[in-house]
Amino acid sequence: MKPLKTMLALAMLSFTACQSTTRPENEANENMKTKATLHWSGEIAADGCGFEVEIEGKRYLPENEDAIPAAFKASETSEIQLEYEALPEPIDRRCGMLPEPRVMPAIHVIKVEAI
Repeated sequence: MKPLKTMLALAMLSFTACQSTTRPENEANENMKTKATLHWSGEIAADGCGFEVEIEGKRYLPENEDAIPAAFKASETSEIQLEYEALPEPIDRRCGMLPEPRVMPAIHVIKVEAI
């Protein structure tokens, strides 16, 4: 009987050791809301660098620029109310005539409204 308990204990230990420690996809990060400045530098396809979001003096690249309404492309800077999620990995975006990579902290834009 003792070997059966030992084998069962080892099997359970093995199972729990192999489980992922990452957050499940259905468990979302907390969304943040803040005032921010949106910077537009032109279309990436036309040697621009797209959007940057400035929050409390720090600039971020949105991973999903398409979530930002095209109306914000009419001005180089716009004051906005932003709902977003901070992402753990930076974005390495090469754009424009910049000789060096542009690695910046990343965010996922959820909602943008003009102030």
